[in-house]
Amino acid sequence: MPSKFNIVRASIYGVVLAWTVICLAIAAHFQSLLVITDLTRFVPFAIFVCSASLLILLILLVCSVLRNGNPISTRIELGCLGLLGTFWLALGAFLASSDSENADVECFSSEDGSELVDAAGFSTDTYQAQYRVLEAFSLFNVILLWGFLMFLLGMALKHYYRVNRNVWFISVTSYPWFGPKSGSSKLPTPVSTRSRSRGRGYTNEKADTELWRNKSRRSDSRYPDWSSHGHKVPARAYTVDNYKRNASPRR
Repeated sequence: MPSKFNIVRASIYGVVLAWTVICLAIAAHFQSLLVITDLTRFVPFAIFVCSASLLILLILLVCSVLRNGNPISTRIELGCLGLLGTFWLALGAFLASSDSENADVECFSSEDGSELVDAAGFSTDTYQAQYRVLEAFSLFNVILLWGFLMFLLGMALKHYYRVNRNVWFISVTSYPWFGPKSGSSKLPTPVSTRSRSRGRGYTNEKADTELWRNKSRRSDSRYPDWSSHGHKVPARAYTVDNYKRNASPRR
C-alpha cells in the first residue's frame, strides 16, 4: 500500500495535470481562431508551458510506478518542480498584467479586414470567459507547484541536517519522510540484557541439576548410608616414648 506522502504527491500531480490539459485545450482553441497580434502573444507561450508541464508530470508519475524503483532522485524532482513553478508563474503574471483580458473580438470575412462577420459559437464574452479560466488555472498551478516544492524542500533540509545526508540522492517515493513504519520500529533486545538473562538461566539450571543429583542420591536405595554396626572397629594405636621427659640427649 502506498504511503500517505505518495498519495498526496500523486493527488497534487493529478490535479495539476488536469488543469494543464484544460489550459492546453483553451490555448489550442485560441490558436486556431485568433490572429497572432500583440494581444495574442500569450497563446504560443501558454501552449509551450502546458506541453512542457504535461511532459514533465507524466515522466514523474510514470517513474513512480516502475518495478525497478524510481530513478528520479529528490534533487532532480525539486528541480523539475522549480522549473514548472517558474513557467506557470511567468504565464500567470503575463496573463494578469496583459491588456488581452478586456480585448474585443472582431471577426472578418477576409484577411484584408474589410467586412465584419459573426462567428458562430465564439464572441467577445466567450473569449473573455475562456481567458479568465486560463488565467485562474495558471495561478492555481502556481500555488500547488510552489506549495509542494516548499514543503518537499523543507522536509529534505530537515532530513539532511538531522537524519540522512544522502536524502538528495534517494527517490522521493521510496524515502520514509515521516519515519519508518510501526512494524519496523521495534528495536531488538540489547545485548547486555540477553547476556544477563542467559547467565541467570545457566546459573539456575546448574543449581537445579545439583539439587536433583543430591535428591536422587539420598533417595536411591543402592547407595545406603554407611554405618559401623556389624563391622569391627580397629583398636586404637598408641605410641611409646622411649625417651624420658626432661632428659638430656645421649652422646
